[in-house]
Formats: sequence, C-alpha cells, structure tokens
Amino acid sequence: PEMKANWLAAERKEALAKFAPSGFKKTAMVLMGEPSDAYKAKIQGLILADKKAKAEAAAKKKAMEEERKKQVEERRKKAEEARKGAKKKNDGEEGEPAEEKEEAPKEEEKAEEIVVELTEEEKGMWRKPCGQPDVADSILAKAYANFSLPTREEGFDDVVFVWQGEAEASRLLKDWIFQKKLTQRVEDLKPGESFKAALAEWSKTMQAWRKLQGEWKDPNRRKALLAKRAEAKKKAAEEKGEEAPAEEKMDIDMEDLDVFAVEDVTDVGNGEPLFANFAYEDWSLLTVRYELHLLLH
Repeated sequence: PEMKANWLAAERKEALAKFAPSGFKKTAMVLMGEPSDAYKAKIQGLILADKKAKAEAAAKKKAMEEERKKQVEERRKKAEEARKGAKKKNDGEEGEPAEEKEEAPKEEEKAEEIVVELTEEEKGMWRKPCGQPDVADSILAKAYANFSLPTREEGFDDVVFVWQGEAEASRLLKDWIFQKKLTQRVEDLKPGESFKAALAEWSKTMQAWRKLQGEWKDPNRRKALLAKRAEAKKKAAEEKGEEAPAEEKMDIDMEDLDVFAVEDVTDVGNGEPLFANFAYEDWSLLTVRYELHLLLH
C-alpha cells in the first residue's frame, strides 16, 4: 500500500497533510532511471552474496549426502563381514581371528572456498531480485494509469531527482504506463449496455447454430430440415407471384470452399451449414473472436 501511495498524487497530499503544522521540511526523493555507480555496486554485491550463500548451501547439502552414502556403505560392508564370519562358524570352520584394524584418526577436511561470479546478465541488474512484487498485480491494475511524479504544488518543500532529471523521469514514467496498458489486465472493466445486448443476441445465435449443426448431423433430421427449407422457398415464391425454383442438388467441396464468399453461413448452397463439422475448439475460438470484436467496436 505504501509503494502505491507514493505514486498517487491524492495519497501523497493526504500523507503530507499530517505534517502540515510541524516544522519539518518535506522533501520528495525521486529515484528513477539508471542509478549511480555506487548504487549499482551495492546491488551487485548483494546479488553476489546471495548467490554465494546459495552455492555454499548446495555444496554443504551435497557433502552431507556423500557422507551419508559413505556411512551406509561402511555399515553394509561390516554387516557382510559379520554374516560371512557367522556362516564359517556354523560350518565348523575355524579361522584366525581377524585382526582389528585401528581406524586412523580422520583428518578434518578443509572446506573448499566457494567461488562464484556474476553473469553478464546479473552485472547489468540495477535491482535485487525479489520474490514478491512491490505492488500486487490486482492493486497495480487499478492504480497505475494515475501514477504521477511528486510536485511542489502537492505541498512538498522540495522535489529532488536523485538519479535522472525531471524530464527523463517523466519520460520513463510515461513510457512505463504506456507499456503497461499494452499488457496489463484491466480488473475493473465494465461492459456497457450495448455490449450486453449484442452479447445476449450472439448467445441466442450460437444456440441456434449449434442446434442446426445437430440437426444436420442426424440423417433423419437432415431430411426434415431440407424439406422444411424447400417448403419455405416455395411459399416465399408463391407470395411474390413467382414460380417455385426447381430443386437442384449442388456438389460443394467444403475443403475448397471460399468461406468469405458464403452469403449465408447456415446454408453454403446445398443446405449444409458452414459450421457443420465444427468441434468444441472451433466454437470456442469463434466465441472469443466475436467477443473481441464487440470489445473493440
């Protein structure tokens, strides 16, 4: 919350109001753009320290695992020797007692110093990687468009641009907001009434099309569908005082069909719907494309 508040003029003013009666000098420190060499060195030192700590932890874990395996192997060998000795005793074989070997005192192994270096990518880092973002995505999505730089008009006695000047900082913020608008999810997007009405109409159309697809795939229902269409054409012709057109069977290769030339998607010319062979994925893609069309128009 504090990080977000630092970027919003209204919240900065609210924070400054708490210090209005005091004698404190209120200064805004703006750190944007490429930092100083000293800051870069400090960040790279922290990154290197973290990297070394991880490498040492991994080496320690590996050494402990190797020691564990070594102890397991030693216990296995001792158990095997004991088993062989017991077998010889049971078979009546007497052998010379095995000389107990004195174990030489183990020399303390000197831990090798772990040497790590920064990669070229890490050398170019100006910020230490952090597992958590400064501002949660859900909060950022609602506020980033209103981010601004502090000004004296808000109540600051001074505004100091530490790394880059005001002009460069303003440009960086503007570019960052623009880039966010290209990729950031809009959490509080509310569709208008026209969108809702068009989407409801689209849902009805989709239901009708999917029903028509089912009828076309069923041979018996397909015959009834074609007969119904023929009757409708005949009736329409009679109402116009024209002679009903003769039924002609058209052979249409759906693979070579120019879909953009089809005038009626429910009948490409031979009664077959353009979407007769649509699968689940096709319907999903069609829905997404239409919803995007509604959002953009």
